[in-house]
Amino acid sequence: MALEPPVDPLDRARRAARDADPDHWKEISNSIMSRLRSVVTPSDPILAFDERHTSVRDAEGSRTLVSARVVTAVLRRLMQGAPTHAPAEIRLTIAEERLTGVGVALVGSYGVDLIALADDLRADLMAAVAAQIGRDPDFGPGSVDIAFVDVVEGDPNCV
Repeated sequence: MALEPPVDPLDRARRAARDADPDHWKEISNSIMSRLRSVVTPSDPILAFDERHTSVRDAEGSRTLVSARVVTAVLRRLMQGAPTHAPAEIRLTIAEERLTGVGVALVGSYGVDLIALADDLRADLMAAVAAQIGRDPDFGPGSVDIAFVDVVEGDPNCV
């Protein structure tokens, strides 16, 4: 008595989907894709740099680019980690695929030295940007603009 190898459920589902031709599949597919495109907006590319402050290139000469969405997410995560401040808005300024500025609107906690916090946060933001795209020689402390748009009692991440 020979046993047949077990059928992979994923493979079985893939074959069934390929063999089935539901009514109006084209219309359904187009509808799904158009909704998806309206939800996810394209992200601007940002040029990455190496330790010599030149753009990163592979063996074929292609440049390395990082999605602005990735950089924004990293900066947001960094700023949500403390009870003294919370990001209200993050704006990246990109010109010719180079990150030229970061604008941050923050909500601060009442009683915190906002000037010292901004100075510390600027250094942290610069380090986070460098970790993502490397060190662009034209991107310096003056490229990071921090503004406090509100002050609240307690942890601004909870308000």
